[in-house]
Amino acid sequence: MELSLYTHPDDFSEAEAKGKIVVVVDVLRASSTILQACESGVERIIPVATVEEAAKLLATLERKKTLLGGEREGLPIDGFDLGNSPLEYTSKVVKGKTLIFTTSNGTVAIARSSSAKEILLGCFLNLSAVVTHIISSRAKKVAVLCAGDLGRLSLEDFVCAGHLVGRIVAGTRASTVLNDGAVAASALANALGDVGDAVKGSSHGLRLAELGFEEDLEFCSRVDRYATVPIVEDGRISLNNRIRR
Repeated sequence: MELSLYTHPDDFSEAEAKGKIVVVVDVLRASSTILQACESGVERIIPVATVEEAAKLLATLERKKTLLGGEREGLPIDGFDLGNSPLEYTSKVVKGKTLIFTTSNGTVAIARSSSAKEILLGCFLNLSAVVTHIISSRAKKVAVLCAGDLGRLSLEDFVCAGHLVGRIVAGTRASTVLNDGAVAASALANALGDVGDAVKGSSHGLRLAELGFEEDLEFCSRVDRYATVPIVEDGRISLNNRIRR
């Protein structure tokens, strides 16, 4: 298995995604929020890269059954129904609905991976489920793409990706070839203690805390809370393409 890690979407191209299983990691908060929406019974999620795309798509759907969710600079977008806090995405709010979702980093990483063989969404909340799926798929080429923070490395994504790499290497019988990013992330993840420290102490985490999202940091630090793996197929995440372990 060739297992490569990229620190942010600017280092990744559609050509590099082609033929690979790509795991998009955005701990704070797109991967975590999308996963929570799935657990809360959302009918389908349509991730888009821009606010303009979201507005254009909304015009083609039934408004009463459709929600707009996402953020810019960590804050809810004017005119949207929901922000990017996973705690907002309860069953009462999202069950049976279509969610159009856009964020500063995570949905950009998803869009950049569009030519992949398969796109998975990973975070601390479903770490083991993602690893199990990767190993059972017997994939030849896997890329772990950190969403980062506006073209910069995000510590929380890098550490989460490092744990993914370490667990995949430990769990597969196949020989693995790692790129430098995968080696570095795995080493850092092994060296650090509680993942909550990386989440709360990262620059992204500190900024979200200043904005009043301390509870999100606590929630997104929980490891293996869920056994669901959201999969993006044809630009959608639906009830039919979520793996439960």
